[in-house]
Amino acid sequence: MRHSSSFFWKALLVSTASAAVLSGCGATPNKPEHDPYDRYYGQPETTSRNTISHSDIVVNPAAPRSYVVQKGDTLWGIARKFLNTPWYWPEVWDKNQRIKNPHLIYPGDVLHLEYAQGNGNKLVPRIRIDRHGSGEPISSLTPFMAWPRVLDEATIKNAPYLLASQDNHTLIGSGETIYIKNLRDTPQGSRCALFTPNKALHDPQTGALLGYEVIYNGYSRVTRIGDPSTATVVEAIREIRQGDRVFQPVDETAYLNVPIHMPNFTVRADVISLFDAEAVSGTHMIATINKGHRDNIQVGHTLGLYAQGKTVNDPHTLRKTREGAVIPVESQLPPEKAANLVIYKVTDKVSYGLILDATREIRTGYKVGNP
Repeated sequence: MRHSSSFFWKALLVSTASAAVLSGCGATPNKPEHDPYDRYYGQPETTSRNTISHSDIVVNPAAPRSYVVQKGDTLWGIARKFLNTPWYWPEVWDKNQRIKNPHLIYPGDVLHLEYAQGNGNKLVPRIRIDRHGSGEPISSLTPFMAWPRVLDEATIKNAPYLLASQDNHTLIGSGETIYIKNLRDTPQGSRCALFTPNKALHDPQTGALLGYEVIYNGYSRVTRIGDPSTATVVEAIREIRQGDRVFQPVDETAYLNVPIHMPNFTVRADVISLFDAEAVSGTHMIATINKGHRDNIQVGHTLGLYAQGKTVNDPHTLRKTREGAVIPVESQLPPEKAANLVIYKVTDKVSYGLILDATREIRTGYKVGNP
């Protein structure tokens, strides 16, 4: 696990939706060639969510009959206790009870799994709630998320930057005095987020540049205005260094309680990057995909991550080479689902998702489809 819950709450204040909109908004991406294994990548729910087929909702065989919501729970984790298909959580919520919203549940609430008469008198699962909880509602997504940004090159180049620390340290920590160059229109006492430019993101299908990722390292508070301006590092989540770029914080907490749900259209995408990981990733880590607002991706969408099938030699089918040698014919194995991905941040062309329920390592290049 790379991100503490403390980091999660602090990082919420340093993300942006508006600044992450990239140039070329509304452009139509090139269509990839037809994938012969497309049918393996999941299909959308085509029926209305009010008339959804309950045959798609799979109850967890180990589901408890009742569960008391705990502090630190997440909506995904609770839905997974009751369902093997947690993205159908809203569909199993008992609409006849006083509490209508299946997403606003609190620590201390008691959830009950029951069965009710559905269409054709078939018993279908229902979740009923006894409200005993209080405080803050639990979030749909887990507190392991990071909030990177995806920006264009000019925005990064023109942003203020960390000129130096007072003691000229290579790695700058909490409590240190720093000097920020080109900080404009920022009053004394303001918070400033510190980011390191990370890498360019490209679409593997078209080669198009999708933007440049920058990684949040911490935040500072401005103590004196000038050129350079003076600030104090309030919290350092990662290594803060000379040259880090400075951006204004934006609160994205509204995104935390969106419903988890399956998109009602076909999603086909690629994992283009693994955030905070070099080669492989797993549960509670972050994957970046090459789809965003322009592709109708939404926060809360649940998707599937699929490992490509390997190429193997068929032991009973042979072929002759031009040189006359007899060798096995190669066969392509079909892709298999490796994890679920819950989208928590969407920009114009790129989205970030939390990897959940991984059954194997997740790699760059894995396919993304419906769950």
